[in-house]
Amino acid sequence: MRVIEGENELRLTCSRSASGGIALWRCETQDDIVRLPDEIDGVPVTEVGAYVLSERASDLTGKDTFAVRITCGGTEPKHNAAAIRTVTLPKDAKSVGSYAFYNCRNLERIELTDSVSEFGGGALMNCMSLREVILHAAPSAPTCLPRLLGEYAGELDVRFDEHARLLFPEYVEELEDLSPAHIFQRRIHGAGYSYRQCFDSGVLNFRQYDAAPERTARAARFFSVAARVAVRRLAVPFALSDAAKADYLAVLRTHGGNLAQSCAKAGETAALTFLLSLGVLSAADVDAVCTSAREAEQTAALSVLLSAAGKTQSKGRAKSFEL
Repeated sequence: MRVIEGENELRLTCSRSASGGIALWRCETQDDIVRLPDEIDGVPVTEVGAYVLSERASDLTGKDTFAVRITCGGTEPKHNAAAIRTVTLPKDAKSVGSYAFYNCRNLERIELTDSVSEFGGGALMNCMSLREVILHAAPSAPTCLPRLLGEYAGELDVRFDEHARLLFPEYVEELEDLSPAHIFQRRIHGAGYSYRQCFDSGVLNFRQYDAAPERTARAARFFSVAARVAVRRLAVPFALSDAAKADYLAVLRTHGGNLAQSCAKAGETAALTFLLSLGVLSAADVDAVCTSAREAEQTAALSVLLSAAGKTQSKGRAKSFEL
């Protein structure tokens, strides 16, 4: 077995792909942060196979495979899909096979490049903890993002490096049996489905994406989604029109106070500072957020807020906080 020094404890099952690269069929690990190798002995890994990190292994009978051990000095791993929290795919990988991360229930983040053009069916099945995708690609480039989003109906925070940051909300799809003849009606609940339709040939259409929050904000039950979409677009405003910017600011003037209270309770001072810089929070909003920070004993958040509270309070009022 080939043994290579690396960042993880991995046992790999590989083969040569038809294109001359390496196909990675199985990766066994107990690590929580997994970086799949970009190359093996100078040959790029171009294919990530079915069930590669899943709870169960695929049948490799008949394949001409070879084993590779990557180690950082530890013991040989026994595979534990539940231990995996983040995965970085090989930079030259062109495809991700079906059920690649099946039952990786604690997987929170996937990092990949725009070289991936195929993302297999069921690849994210039962990945209920997934929340973030880091995509090393230009926001105007075609990527596998539509396919990836099509495999996951939960909420996802998507970053195109430092160029753009987007929220794709969750949605639920169900079929309702309408009659004894078993005629089914498709029903979609949640704001996320419309956001997933904003692609042209694999390229995100920012104009369409920015039109979705207007519909979302009209539904009172989606105010939290609309506010979180708005703050991400305003923070990294790639291809953001003046009209869309005005719409996002209007959403935050209505619902930004609730978002700020959530940030205060979680101690997210950077997010609070950004919301305050937009000038969308009223004096009453700032007072309420200060109260939330005090009750949650978030001293750093309260420190950021007290200055803003002093500037926005009505003349003659005074407010003090004790922790």
